[in-house]
Amino acid sequence: MKIPYGFQQNLAGALEVIPQQASVIQEIYRQYLSGKSLGGVADFLFEQKIPSPSGKDRWGRSVLDGLLSNSKYIGIVSFDDYYAVQAEKGRRSNIDESTNQRKATQYYSKDVLSGLFVCAECGAVYWRITKHDGEIIWRCSNKVKHGKRICQHAPSISEATLKETLCEILGTDDIEDVMVREKLESISISEDGTFTPNFIQREFEVLPL
Repeated sequence: MKIPYGFQQNLAGALEVIPQQASVIQEIYRQYLSGKSLGGVADFLFEQKIPSPSGKDRWGRSVLDGLLSNSKYIGIVSFDDYYAVQAEKGRRSNIDESTNQRKATQYYSKDVLSGLFVCAECGAVYWRITKHDGEIIWRCSNKVKHGKRICQHAPSISEATLKETLCEILGTDDIEDVMVREKLESISISEDGTFTPNFIQREFEVLPL
């Protein structure tokens, strides 16, 4: 097994962090989130005389791209910064480099929960995220994309807690797609984790007796 940059194997066979290389990894994430392209990050590292993992003077774009996508670096970089980079990579992949315009892309989701949960602090929807250990959580999309620059206090909610609370709101044991769509406009999630439902208001025709 190839040992990722930033780690070394100790005598017990476990991976441990190399502090100096960890600092380089953190700087790469900072530079990318500051707006630099992969080539711009490579230029920065070259100017700082920081050699690549293979010892070359210049880092390759594919090496940097792989480093920015490797979930093993959660812990060396913060959870927020890691997912902010993933969101930024997704955003940049939707830009046509020849025109610098956004590509026409259709987004959709069959998940009835998608778009239902809204951050009370910034108004952004919550996204469903699978962590590297397999745990599924929901996080404010602004916090995922921008860290704490826009939204500072939105809590992360485990999917189990989210579904349990939704069942309590609907007064049911299971989440039924039709019921969710017919009854709920949205659910606001506050800083303290409080769920505030916004029910769909329906007008009924009054029939003559």
